[in-house]
Amino acid sequence: MTGVRSRLMAVVAVSIAGVMSALAFEALLSLEKVTPFGHTGYGHGVGWAGLASTLLVFVYPIRKRVTPSHRWPRGWFRVHMVAGVLGPLLIFIHSGAHYHAVVPILAMGSMVIVVVSGIVGQLVHAFSLRALNEHRHELQHRGLSEREVDAQLHGMASQEEAFRLWQAIHAPMTLMFLAFTALHVVGALFFAGMS
Repeated sequence: MTGVRSRLMAVVAVSIAGVMSALAFEALLSLEKVTPFGHTGYGHGVGWAGLASTLLVFVYPIRKRVTPSHRWPRGWFRVHMVAGVLGPLLIFIHSGAHYHAVVPILAMGSMVIVVVSGIVGQLVHAFSLRALNEHRHELQHRGLSEREVDAQLHGMASQEEAFRLWQAIHAPMTLMFLAFTALHVVGALFFAGMS
């Protein structure tokens, strides 16, 4: 458990440092300016880059469902995790601490929940994988065949409550984030144009 706890603490520390750095960077870019950085052409560019990176996150779940196989698409999962952190950091640089409308606030709040639940989900996955591997070794030590071991482990994995709870939070909040982001982009383009 200490490995999971130290990993969690490291992730929390890096996440807080990343968000604070992004906000500080945006504040530095907005110093002595009439218009906050997020409302400039460069700020919009950073917002679009954050959106593109965030959309890259969806390659992994789409690929997993469209081309299901017994192999886990580990490379795409890494892209999912990196883009899931980079995109929100770019969005924090785009928005800074300047929240002036309900929809961007809701988009930002749902994005934070999605990112936090994604980090927690990765930790739940690591903890569950460790428990399954320990159980596999225990069953093999008892002399069960590989088929029997796989059957028992599959049953355990499908009944994992923590993973199902995580899915009940992460997936709907992701859809909510996408809806609020789409509303924000459409509203921004409608009211302010592309400049």
